[in-house]
Amino acid sequence: MDTPLLLLLGAAGGSLRGLVDLHNQVMAWQEARRQYRQAPAGEQGEPPRLRDFYDLIPACAALVVHMGLGAGAAALAGLSEQINGVYAAIAVGMSAPAILTHLGQARTISDAVLGTGPEGPAAPRPGSPGGPEGAAGGAAR
Repeated sequence: MDTPLLLLLGAAGGSLRGLVDLHNQVMAWQEARRQYRQAPAGEQGEPPRLRDFYDLIPACAALVVHMGLGAGAAALAGLSEQINGVYAAIAVGMSAPAILTHLGQARTISDAVLGTGPEGPAAPRPGSPGGPEGAAGGAAR
């Protein structure tokens, strides 16, 4: 697949994430309206409005960010031959925030071998030299 198509499909996946969020908020609004209609007549007040559940300006900003993340992640995955196909590019675009967060927390091989990394030196294991039981295996108490 060529780069413009990967970018387009990734951005489409990112926009689907925004539609899923819209769906969740509409379902919450629908449930609130159902509860409003079932309440006794004297306790009802005003019916819930959709704008109380869905804030358009932050949602549009999040949509743009998700589309950018999706486009970038799909392009990177496609150009590095990690994915192949339309469905895979859309799926990567839709899950880009989770994928990129996971990649940001991954340890390199050298960090894993040396016991260092973003979280600092690895804690000694029980029974290992320097561990909670010490080199003697816990005999000296």
